[in-house]
Amino acid sequence: MASSKLRVVRKVFAYTGFFFLAVLIAFFLTFPYDALKDRVRLEADRAGYFARISSMGPGFFGVRARGIELSKKADTDPPPAPLKVDSVSAGPTLLPPGLGVTAKLFDGTVAVKVSGFSNIRVRIDAEGLNLANPDLKAFSGIDFSGMVEAHVDLSLPRVAVGPGPAEPDLGQATGTISIDAKQLAINGGSMSMVIPQFGPEPTPLDLPKIVVGDLSGKLKFEKGAGTIEKFEAKSADLELQATGTLKLAKRLEYAEPGIELRFKPDPEFQKRLGLIGSALSMVGPDPKDPSWRMGRLTGYLGRPNFR
Repeated sequence: MASSKLRVVRKVFAYTGFFFLAVLIAFFLTFPYDALKDRVRLEADRAGYFARISSMGPGFFGVRARGIELSKKADTDPPPAPLKVDSVSAGPTLLPPGLGVTAKLFDGTVAVKVSGFSNIRVRIDAEGLNLANPDLKAFSGIDFSGMVEAHVDLSLPRVAVGPGPAEPDLGQATGTISIDAKQLAINGGSMSMVIPQFGPEPTPLDLPKIVVGDLSGKLKFEKGAGTIEKFEAKSADLELQATGTLKLAKRLEYAEPGIELRFKPDPEFQKRLGLIGSALSMVGPDPKDPSWRMGRLTGYLGRPNFR
């Protein structure tokens, strides 16, 4: 008698599981992928980018796009080189329930998982990113080299703002951010940056070879207040250390750094830097060790001040 009841229960679970599996498969097979592709292009256009997607269709219980190219809108000839992403897959996660997105780019992967209800947990794991990938050089204009691994694990509480529903508040986040880079270097290229000593307008610069070496950093956050537990790099060209705090805000560009950046460039290396080396020479010495120079990063991440 008991065995017959057990068989009935098994059948109920089997048929129920098969039903939900069939519904899920039918959903992904009949999903309006063309409409989603158009929506992605529209959102990219609003953000000032052109988006090109070679194909979009069902993945493993999710949506997968291949051959993605993002390029900045600009009236230049030739047009800006696109940022190329091999593929992006998105779908639900079960334990814990949420959404997972995985992107393959620069010979590595970036996995993002967002889950939770009252508290939203955000996890980002970037592994095997090869900065020497030619797509990055074409997009950024800088010839990087090195391998990078980074991890973000933050819990964001939902906070009610006005009459609307509660939203995750980055300004109250708790968790950690870490980064590790091996044989990091800039082998050349060009960029524009604001050098306070030369005025508020970006100054175009031709970059010399800069060997940073192995870099390791970790930040710990408690209710939006971040502390740099470790940030250092060392090579024959440069020694670099950072200490201080980073106060998060609802929007990342309004986060407030209070960071002391110490660096010790090799004299011959500083001469090779040209204009950048001249700017570094204006940074005052570290009061604790005059052989080092120390500057303070303040303001907002969107509009930083370095003195």
